[in-house]
Amino acid sequence: LAISLHNFPEGVATFVSTLANPTLGVSVAVAIAIHNIPEGIAVAMPIYFATKSKWKAFLWSFLSGIAEPIGGLIGYAVIANMFSDTVFGVLFGFT
Repeated sequence: LAISLHNFPEGVATFVSTLANPTLGVSVAVAIAIHNIPEGIAVAMPIYFATKSKWKAFLWSFLSGIAEPIGGLIGYAVIANMFSDTVFGVLFGFT
């Protein structure tokens, strides 16, 4: 749950940065993808060692990570039509 709450604003940040500047968006997406590797391991390993189930470990890692694209989609739905420098600053201030 905590990692999902952490990933949600990352999706919003990736969306907003891509909307402002596609080159920046790619940079942010790559940086977040790289840092999501150890994050996924940090979610999966304790579950794997507690349950001895690779599928449960994968499922929980997937569920925590899917919050990121959901955050991007919700960000798109909420602010796509009213995007401005002020909205950009406020969203990055919250993330």
